[in-house]
Amino acid sequence: MFSKTFWLPSHMSSNGQLRVLQICHDYEGPFQHICHQYNQAFPQEDVTTVYLRGERDSDVVHRTGGNHVLFLEESPLRGIKLSGILGLARLFRECDFDIVIAHRYKPIYLAGIMSYFFNVRSILGVAHEHDVFRRPTRALFVTFWRRNIFVVAVSGSVERNIAIHCPSLVTDNRLTTLGHALDSADVPMGRESARMHLDLPDSAFLFGSVGRLVGKKKHELLIRAFARAQLGEPCFLVLIGSGPLENSLRELVGSLDVEARVLFVGHVDHASRYFRAFDAFVFPSGDQEAFGLVLLEAMSAGLPILASDAPGPDEVLGSAGIRFVSGDMEELADKLCWLRARDADQRRALGREAKQRFDSEYTMAGFTRRLRSLPPLQWLSHA
Repeated sequence: MFSKTFWLPSHMSSNGQLRVLQICHDYEGPFQHICHQYNQAFPQEDVTTVYLRGERDSDVVHRTGGNHVLFLEESPLRGIKLSGILGLARLFRECDFDIVIAHRYKPIYLAGIMSYFFNVRSILGVAHEHDVFRRPTRALFVTFWRRNIFVVAVSGSVERNIAIHCPSLVTDNRLTTLGHALDSADVPMGRESARMHLDLPDSAFLFGSVGRLVGKKKHELLIRAFARAQLGEPCFLVLIGSGPLENSLRELVGSLDVEARVLFVGHVDHASRYFRAFDAFVFPSGDQEAFGLVLLEAMSAGLPILASDAPGPDEVLGSAGIRFVSGDMEELADKLCWLRARDADQRRALGREAKQRFDSEYTMAGFTRRLRSLPPLQWLSHA
């Protein structure tokens, strides 16, 4: 059965605007923000976002933005569902989309299938992770079977990875890098207000880390490094986020006897508003991290940042921030100590460098300009 929330309202059929369709696997993790970001890049167009998985949620609709947000409500089982193909086919029959943006492989595949049967002027397939096209069948799909798909990598490391598996995308000029961006909707609170809202210690030094509690985020590495570092008192590690590893991480904290100094805040809506509660931001993710959207939030808040030297985070930060060797717990502990020893002026200087990097590279205005100048969208300037 198709979700009754999936079908388009009748008023979408004839308003004269260019139509943009955005297909996303689900709205977990950063994808509400990412879809909102792409929606903002088309302020004059009629934009529809479809989430393949996840029940209809009014908060998701609000955070996604655009003109229409639809929910296919697929089951969580793996694989391509016939219901998804048929549901999208009905959507394409009812609306002639000029641009289709597909996030992750399954939506890229479905957009390609739809383009067999319906005329779409431009298709962008956005790759958010490494090894998306490692499987030969996936590589063949975008390089041979559907040569009308232009692939957008979220970072240079992802682009290089795709080029290894799909070299013809390079020769065909169908591969580029386009990172993420932030708008200014969520203005960060001041230090005192943010700490009060999160119920954090008033005068302590706080290292903060934000992200889902999953393996690739390397929270275990961070906790072990924090426990090993000689940081003095009072000093805390604050973890914002939830996920399947929360219980095991709490057990680790107990086994290392740092329960009093590691604070699990849990999931926080609009967490970027509270970043200035932290004295420094730590991003321990390693080579699996393709970008790191929370790095932009920390940069925008003007925080000093300590991150791994993995290709994704390293590219995002550029010359800003402090690095440790990815996966090296001893060096991470040393760098925590180094950052803890800086005085307030030195930390503010590091934060200013991060904010300058953000302002030059990651604003919505810059993202919109780069997106709309991609080869498959250049016709927009003449539309």
